[in-house]
Amino acid sequence: MTVYLDTSVAISLFLEDDHSRRAQIWARPEQRIVVSPWTLTEFTSALSFMIRTGAVEPQASARAEKRFDRWSAAGRLVDLDPDAFGEARRLMRRHRRLRAPDALHLAAAKLAGLGFATFDLDLADAARAEGMEVVDL
Repeated sequence: MTVYLDTSVAISLFLEDDHSRRAQIWARPEQRIVVSPWTLTEFTSALSFMIRTGAVEPQASARAEKRFDRWSAAGRLVDLDPDAFGEARRLMRRHRRLRAPDALHLAAAKLAGLGFATFDLDLADAARAEGMEVVDL
């Protein structure tokens, strides 16, 4: 099964945090993992926020960006279906706890028929309710 990563897992893979150990154990080399252009965008946004709040140094952020760019460019990027935006809206109507960025990740994975990996419990619950396979991290 190919698994779509939401940004919470991507951050933990490329920048040390409380979830990094679990993410790294799961994301072994044989695991088929993909992200979308939306993940790339949100990854950079999250790192920028962390810099602004003092949670991470700019140099550490730059290193994480560089590693993530190399990793995602190695055949791990899936297109974001234009229908994902409408599907994200439908998902938010069915699952009121979803925020727009998370709903877009979920829609991208759902439309592509992918499994889903997240540390966000509300997002994982919504994915399961949609009949998707969710990785237990």
